[in-house]
Amino acid sequence: MKPVHFIAIFVALGLIAALYFGGNTLKPKENKPAPAGPMAGGGTPGEMQASMVDIPEPANFDTLLANAKMKLSPAAQAEISRQENTITRGDVKEQKVLALETLAKLWQNNKNRAIAAYYFAESGKLENSQKKLNFAAHLLAEEMHEEKNPNYKQWMATVAISSLQQSIALNPSDTSRIDLADIYINGTGETMKGIEQLLTIVRQDSTNIPANVILGRMAVESGQLDKAIARGETILRVDKNNIEAHLFLAEAYKRKGDTQKAKALFEEAKTIMKNPSFSKDLDAYMKTF
Repeated sequence: MKPVHFIAIFVALGLIAALYFGGNTLKPKENKPAPAGPMAGGGTPGEMQASMVDIPEPANFDTLLANAKMKLSPAAQAEISRQENTITRGDVKEQKVLALETLAKLWQNNKNRAIAAYYFAESGKLENSQKKLNFAAHLLAEEMHEEKNPNYKQWMATVAISSLQQSIALNPSDTSRIDLADIYINGTGETMKGIEQLLTIVRQDSTNIPANVILGRMAVESGQLDKAIARGETILRVDKNNIEAHLFLAEAYKRKGDTQKAKALFEEAKTIMKNPSFSKDLDAYMKTF
């Protein structure tokens, strides 16, 4: 990733919401009156933020499905209709699981990964299959990043969140929590809920690299530079060549006014990457200090 693009990500993250690190709370920029206390309406910080986020209404699945079918060839429509007819209320659980998975694969073959993910999720929920639930969430997360329709995107997020929550309930894992945090932060805009997932991870494992990278990047733009530096240094103690840590840590030092330390970290990043284009972009950025 180019450094200038990386710094653009800092800006984007900083605009979407305030953070909730440790004991510090930065209130979201809202026109609504702030609660009387940190838990004044009850619930977690993420639940409180969610009540103030303008979340679009999820698209109706039946409508999405009907529109998707209209884009298929007559042969594909007939094949999918036959498979749908095998999913009946009286089916044995194992048969229904297999029927849903087969339907998912048909939609995958017809290049509609979102509908495919829905059926993979339904099959995974019925079977309590963490593998299927995570796979469905990954498909939806990839599609969400490209989707422009807010209602369709919210439907994807809803299915992905439900899948990951069941996956975590079956077997809590850092990977699933990070995926869930990504959906909240980049999908629904419920940044606080995403932060809560990341903090759950670092409370259990203070050296978790993926969680610290995300928290560190976001701390830079929230202005919590000391926290960003602490997270960056934690990462580098575990992985001295972590490029993302070098970049956000350098930016944190730059914003604190320690340009010498920032440039030293950027120079180390150039050595790690060994990419002329990357080095050229970093050199151009350092000239702006």
